[in-house]
Amino acid sequence: MDNNKMTATFIHAIGAISALGCGKQATMANLQQGQSPGLTVYDKALYSGRSTYVGKVIDPLVNLPQALEDASNRNNLIAATAYEQIKPVVEQYKQTIAANRIGVIIGTSTTAIVEGEKSIKHMHQHGQLPDDFRFEHQDIADPALFIARLAQVSGITYSLSTACSSSNRAFISAQSLLDADLCDVVICGGVDSLCDLTVNGFDSLEQVAASPSRPFDQHRSGINIGEAAALFVLSRAPSAIKLTGWGESGEGHHISAPIPCGTGAKQAMEQALSRANIVPTDIGYINAHGTATQLNDAMESIAIAELFGSQVPVSSTKALTGHCLGAAGAIEAAICCWALQQQQLPPQWPQDFTAADNVSALNFSANKGQLLTPRVLSNSFAFGGNNASLVFELHEQ
Repeated sequence: MDNNKMTATFIHAIGAISALGCGKQATMANLQQGQSPGLTVYDKALYSGRSTYVGKVIDPLVNLPQALEDASNRNNLIAATAYEQIKPVVEQYKQTIAANRIGVIIGTSTTAIVEGEKSIKHMHQHGQLPDDFRFEHQDIADPALFIARLAQVSGITYSLSTACSSSNRAFISAQSLLDADLCDVVICGGVDSLCDLTVNGFDSLEQVAASPSRPFDQHRSGINIGEAAALFVLSRAPSAIKLTGWGESGEGHHISAPIPCGTGAKQAMEQALSRANIVPTDIGYINAHGTATQLNDAMESIAIAELFGSQVPVSSTKALTGHCLGAAGAIEAAICCWALQQQQLPPQWPQDFTAADNVSALNFSANKGQLLTPRVLSNSFAFGGNNASLVFELHEQ
């Protein structure tokens, strides 16, 4: 344990939408029951001729005000639907805090690529881009700029794109802004939407599954790409949930494969525990990155087993949300925070789960009961060995 303890940042509102549903009640009820309304066969043919499942948002999306019609795309509409759930808290803060002291940090990887795909097809057919094409929608900064416009705030605003760790890194950046007194409040989180580019890209790596994914399971065959948004309001003012620790590493082992021994993942988790000033036995649940790929699951299980042993409950919720890429860390952080509030462990699905032989012995079976320790760890491990872990904790007010 080092002395690198961080000052706590508190979470004042959470909004989320994914294949599990929209909002806390639907998300957590479907998670406990092992149901995912939006987990479905991808409705487009893959270039390889294979088929796959995806985690799709099927709940109605909000309508944008007329002043924001130029920002309308699926990615932003998903983000706006999550924002509606935190809007009352943001508006309350704006009554006492200047708009230029409220920042926005968003993790993403796709932005509005699906609209770009449609526009390119239109150009091939008609010789020009459609009239409603807006290049700025393809910009990685677009989701953060859009949310700042939607919230009518003008503090430090930017997007992060470090593949699957993007949203966890958004939390880390938000923490830094608050630590440096550059913001009093930060809206942070992540959003990604389904598009042919990412689904076919992962299929070209032969990593997508033709059936619902089975993280850590003996029959796992790859990932299901998902879409989601989850947004959080962070500040120094005390609330019921706090971000007490974070860790990051970048071992750069390979462009797409994790280092097999799990040293990068372990380093991120160790840093998160150290900043939270706790030891492994203080953690009551680990939300694993758990992609259902052969290499990631084996690597992550080694890292968790070496640091935590086989007692702490572990599960991957990607079996029901799909792998939401830049939004994965955000939707899983929402699940972790809500699990803390409900003191209920997110189960490991599917129901007939059996750990694979190349997965270290972890406590998957415990995830059907009460959360006994009010601290959870959430992992996000990305291409290039870009790793980030977060610790959330219940706070007695």
